[in-house]
Amino acid sequence: MAACSGSNGAGSNPQASKAARAAAEAKFTSADSSLVKGVTPTALTVTTPRTINAQVPQIPLARNLSQALEVVRERTLRGADWTNASDVTITSQFLAVSSDVIGVEVRAAVKTGGKTTTTPTTLWYDATLSQTFSPSVLISWPGWDAFARAVAQEATAQGLDAAKARAALQDGAAPYGTGPAMGFGGGNTFILSFPPAVLAPDLVQVVLDAKVVTPLLSDYGTKALGASLHPSAFTGTPSTTAVWYKAPKDRPKPSSSPNLHPLPGDSTASPDESQNPTPASGSASSSPSPKSIPHPSTAVGIDCIVTKAVALTFDDGPGPQTDQVIAAFTKVKGAATFFQLGESIDQHPQFTVLAAASGFEVGNHTLSHVDLSTVSADTAQREIAGNNAKIKKLIGRNPMLLRPPYGDHNSSVDEVAGANNLAIINWIVDSQDWQTKNAAATKKKIFADVAIYTGPIILLHDIQPSTVTAVPEIVDTLAQQGYALVTVSELTLNTGGVKTAHGYCRTTALVQDGYLCKG
Repeated sequence: MAACSGSNGAGSNPQASKAARAAAEAKFTSADSSLVKGVTPTALTVTTPRTINAQVPQIPLARNLSQALEVVRERTLRGADWTNASDVTITSQFLAVSSDVIGVEVRAAVKTGGKTTTTPTTLWYDATLSQTFSPSVLISWPGWDAFARAVAQEATAQGLDAAKARAALQDGAAPYGTGPAMGFGGGNTFILSFPPAVLAPDLVQVVLDAKVVTPLLSDYGTKALGASLHPSAFTGTPSTTAVWYKAPKDRPKPSSSPNLHPLPGDSTASPDESQNPTPASGSASSSPSPKSIPHPSTAVGIDCIVTKAVALTFDDGPGPQTDQVIAAFTKVKGAATFFQLGESIDQHPQFTVLAAASGFEVGNHTLSHVDLSTVSADTAQREIAGNNAKIKKLIGRNPMLLRPPYGDHNSSVDEVAGANNLAIINWIVDSQDWQTKNAAATKKKIFADVAIYTGPIILLHDIQPSTVTAVPEIVDTLAQQGYALVTVSELTLNTGGVKTAHGYCRTTALVQDGYLCKG
């Protein structure tokens, strides 16, 4: 782990300078990747639109963690696009491993205007719940106030701005917010790595003594400490299992987000804490009061129960104007998912690369657009696996999502999808752009339907010129209406994610009941 550099505000205070130097030398624990069963490295390596070398693993036996890693990687690449960065290097390492715990650090070095900044992110996966969390999950709900105050005190000792440190703790973790990466270090330490421009121009670390932090850990945090100091094998079979989130049929209230409450069965939480929701991260009301500092959300990225979100998806491409669709989303700092067809990839491979390099999600739409429900399992395997291989050759990783042509699938198709580690993603709003081929009609249909559903997945086609014409106004209007424009993985990640061989048509915050959807 790289140490912090540049000015940290310590000035000429010898005590502060000594504390700052000690923090700069601190390193997270590490665990050998061989302990993680089935782990597969991936690498996106391109030279356009910028030089990118992005390496994060896929872990089929921890699918939600694989989704979280892709979400962080893609958001980092979008951020690089927004700032017109020239170079991006993304690396990762395992911090902790056991049957129930995986901790991962993702580090992004982004060069913009001749200056390179390094931003860390830590993700913590609970195998008993099959769910990934931001690092605040390590600290118990009743312990957060004391923890935040200890961080502020240590920040002051290092000559840093304690108020800024407290504010960052309440924010979402990088790359979505200013929150620090957190994990355990050697020598009985707990490390917080604050992103650049939060406490200083560059990355800054604050280090706490384990004697201070250990009594404040959640049950999960205690297990994570053990997995950090004494790594052991992750096999995909946890010690026990529990339900993280049970999706209701009706629109959930923002305060019901599971990421605003202690984990199920956490003995460190008092009985009434599950009824005492924390304000949404990043909102004005989430600023800590002088009397009590509330526990922040444990969501990774966007909590799509708290935040109004929509996933726009594009089928049958890439087309000759897919770059214009990407540009429209980039302008409003939004994201989308492209379900790409093998035959179209052969015609426009540069736009498959552009989508991935710009931080958009790329899914599988088969090789030739055959109705999978009407063909043999062998044919379905060739269509699906063949397109997986085509996509991987260009962007360095297998997709995790399948959009079956026409939305049609059956038990045989589901089995093939599962064997290829793919979840099935359909839609709840059909823009009908493929029928009308009219920009005005496409916009009218989306604007009429988007408000009807919670967390809708919307079907569009980037091979249609009329759709390309409509997209700028669609994304501008939705953004102005307060929608977060997210990928399918962002939409589903924090409420369980999407499982292989299952069908989805909207956010996993609700029971799936759309067209050929059985989440």
